[in-house]
Amino acid sequence: MNYARWIPILIRDMESLPSSIRQEFEDNGHWLVKKTTNQFSAMPIDQAHEQNNELVKGSGGAVGLTENPSAFRKWIVAGPEQARLMEIIYKVVNKQQHHEESYSTQKTFKEQANTLVHTICEMGNPFLDVTSELLALDTRNVIDESVVVRTVETLGTEQYQAHHKSVIKDCTSSIHEPIKKNSLSLFKRPTPKTKNKQAGQIAMLKHDVELFSRLYIVMQHREGDMNTFFEHENHPYPPLSDRGKLRPGKKSDLLSILVHIEVEEGKQEPPAWFDVKILDGAAIVHLLPTTNVDTFDEYSNTVFIPHIKKHLHTSKRVDVVWDAYITSSIKESTREKRGKGIRRKVAGRTKIPGNWPDFLRNSVNKQELFTFLSGKIKLTEYE
Repeated sequence: MNYARWIPILIRDMESLPSSIRQEFEDNGHWLVKKTTNQFSAMPIDQAHEQNNELVKGSGGAVGLTENPSAFRKWIVAGPEQARLMEIIYKVVNKQQHHEESYSTQKTFKEQANTLVHTICEMGNPFLDVTSELLALDTRNVIDESVVVRTVETLGTEQYQAHHKSVIKDCTSSIHEPIKKNSLSLFKRPTPKTKNKQAGQIAMLKHDVELFSRLYIVMQHREGDMNTFFEHENHPYPPLSDRGKLRPGKKSDLLSILVHIEVEEGKQEPPAWFDVKILDGAAIVHLLPTTNVDTFDEYSNTVFIPHIKKHLHTSKRVDVVWDAYITSSIKESTREKRGKGIRRKVAGRTKIPGNWPDFLRNSVNKQELFTFLSGKIKLTEYE
């Protein structure tokens, strides 16, 4: 039986309760009972009934009681008293205690609490971060915007109201009709597969062959000019575009041109001393290794800053320039084709991601990283 279908019926029954009973539940909080004096041992009334029923039933259960009215009435009358007596016997014989008060449970709780404190001390207190993003405590990976954590309550309320209206009020649907399962994006979900470019090109070529075949047959039966026929495009996109998107170039294509110019003008050795050096910060971040560092603080102090100081040995001044990520720029479309990596909050104690190129595919990651490194450059003392 699908109990979720009967939730509207339960809520309707709860809403139909007399005001005195509703006041006991809502205002006075009398919907819990305590079977023992142990702390944190209160439970809902229906759960207490189920536990008492279990004591009365025993290992064999209550098979056959519901079919015998006389035996069923005796069980209803004597059942609670039997459960009370058996509870007293268990306390005297076993000295029963709450399962969370046992030594093993307390030991596990202590270890987990110490692990949590150690993680917060090592990676920083996440509750002090002023951000609207939802992130994991251990990895500080930011949850993707497609995850419906913030809207799941609204979605559930809307679906419940629609189900309540169709089943209870309007009676247009049966309560036994299946409820459609929601396919929601959760925290741990498989990475969506990107469409294969080659498969798209093959599908387009097949469509072209079919279109040309039909049009060519039509032109054979009608008096038409074949030259005029082939003057018109049959694609929805311009021929020079990549399925409607701008074809990107590669910076490596410029190397052959630069080498050719260098050969013609004569190769010259670079000077040993410079007045000023202008470094591309984004290129340096892609260039420097991250294999021997664990956190962003270590990356800045042992990898990035020493690289900047190295250039100061051969120049009077070093300027680091960072990229600007404009949403409506042509470069942004190129970044979209590269894919979107995992979003991770950049902080000093945050661990460096294992897949560094995948981390740098996310524009927000790079913006935070550039801001973080700029602050480190400003705070560093140079001799």
